[in-house]
Amino acid sequence: MDPLTTGAATPPARPRGRPRTKANPAATDPRGDIVATASRLFAGKGVEAVTMAEIAEAAGLQQSSIYYWFGSKADILASILESVNRVPLAIVERALEAEGPVADRLHRLLREDVLTLCGFPFDINEIHRLATRQPEAFTGYWEERRRLDADLERLVAEGVANGELRPVDPGLTARMLLATDEATQNLLRTVGDGTPYRPEDLADHVADTALRALLTRPSRLDAIRRRATG
Repeated sequence: MDPLTTGAATPPARPRGRPRTKANPAATDPRGDIVATASRLFAGKGVEAVTMAEIAEAAGLQQSSIYYWFGSKADILASILESVNRVPLAIVERALEAEGPVADRLHRLLREDVLTLCGFPFDINEIHRLATRQPEAFTGYWEERRRLDADLERLVAEGVANGELRPVDPGLTARMLLATDEATQNLLRTVGDGTPYRPEDLADHVADTALRALLTRPSRLDAIRRRATG
């Protein structure tokens, strides 16, 4: 059975006219509420464990009405995924277009990426697993992911070419940096309220550790950090 359509194998026909929510009869387009509600449920229970019926109930919709706005759980996920890659893509593209040393831009990029990931209301690693199992349902996601990898690889390659960064493999390094950022999000969620660290602490640590390992002159890290965060 498709895990994205569990509990909704035969969606009812879409109703005529626009369905209304129980909580707010005047509402005309509850898609934003549905996506936000689904994100919270996915974060708490995991994507595969949540059914369309649960999302509808939590969003204040009749079960049949949710299909007017989203044909399946995969459609809701697709809406969520619009931000999963596009927000980090925007961060990387700003770093590519900015002026100044690559090291400064890379430190700023890594820090901002970790903060963004820590703010997502779902586990991006779970999204990756679902997208890997069902690539045909996530073609747009994978196209944007490849762009993200390639853009960060370009920035690392620029730093290697100008001597700021050690002679590392730019492609492998770019993917390891993104994987580290995403693992940090998972760490924060796993520890939960018991963590003594804030997202800002984790972002600083990831950026500092990565740059210290990559710089040809690690002694420049303090100055780089001041410029990147100033």
